[in-house]
Amino acid sequence: MTPHHSPSARPDRASVPPLAVAVIGAGAIGTAVAEALENGDVPGARLVAVLRSGSTRDEVDAAVDAADVLVEAAGVEAAEEFIPRVTGAGKDVIVCSCGVFARHEYPQDLIGDGPGRVLVPAGAVGGLDVLAAAARAGTDEAALRHVTIKSPAALGIRQTLDTPLEVFRGSAREAALEFPRTSNASVALALATLGLDRVEAIVVADPGVQRTRHVVEWESPVGRYDMRFENAVDPDSGGRTSAITAWSVAGVLTSIRAGAGPGVVVVAAARPVEGARVTP
Repeated sequence: MTPHHSPSARPDRASVPPLAVAVIGAGAIGTAVAEALENGDVPGARLVAVLRSGSTRDEVDAAVDAADVLVEAAGVEAAEEFIPRVTGAGKDVIVCSCGVFARHEYPQDLIGDGPGRVLVPAGAVGGLDVLAAAARAGTDEAALRHVTIKSPAALGIRQTLDTPLEVFRGSAREAALEFPRTSNASVALALATLGLDRVEAIVVADPGVQRTRHVVEWESPVGRYDMRFENAVDPDSGGRTSAITAWSVAGVLTSIRAGAGPGVVVVAAARPVEGARVTP
C-alpha cells in the first residue's frame, strides 16, 4: 500500500527564508549578478552586500557574516584571499575566477578544511554534466581539448592581425597561469573531468570575431562529443567576459535555493584519493 502524504507534510518552499547573497567585485560579472538579484531575477535570493577593492575589513567581515553564499567575481587574487576565509566560516562561495586553482597542486590545498563549499559555475560553456559522466566511466583512454577563440584585444594582443593566430597551446593549468582572465572555462572543464594537467587548452586570437567562441572535444571509450558555443561578450569587460557568465551564476544560486540543479562543479574540502575527480 502506498503511504499517503498530506499537503501539510510537504516542505513549504515559501516559508524558507531568501538566500542571502554577497557579491565580491563590481566589474562586469559582479555588477550583472548584483543587478539580477536586485531586480528579482534570481527567485528566492536577495542581495545583502557588494564588496569592492576599497571595502574595509569591517565591511568584509559583516558581508561574510550576513551571507549564506558569496559570489567571487573579482579576479584570481580575490579568489585566493576569499576562498579559505569563506569556506572556513562554513559558507559556500561561487568562484568565477576558478583559474586560481592552477596555482595549487590540488584544489583542496586552497580550500583548507572547510566546512564550506566551493562552487564553480559552468560559465561560458555547457555540457559539464555529460562530460563528468563520461569521465566517471573511465579516464585512462580519455582526451579533452578546449579551444577558446577571442578577439586580439580581449587577449591583450596589440599587434594588427589579418588572420587568426594561435597564441597558446598547453594544459588547462598552463593556460590559466598565462591567461588568468580568459581560461576559466578550461579550468571548469578540467575540474569536472580529467584534471588541470590532462586537459589540452588552445587559445586563438581572431580579428574577425565579434563573439567569444568555445570548441569542446571529448573522446573516450564511452563516447565522442563535440560541442561549440558562441557567446556575446559583456560590453563592460573589454571583450574578455561572456555575457552569459553572470546568468550561469544566477542559475547556481537558484539551484542552491532549490536544493538541486545542474551546471556547477563542487570542489570538496577533503583531498581526494589519487585518480578521483571533483563532483558536478
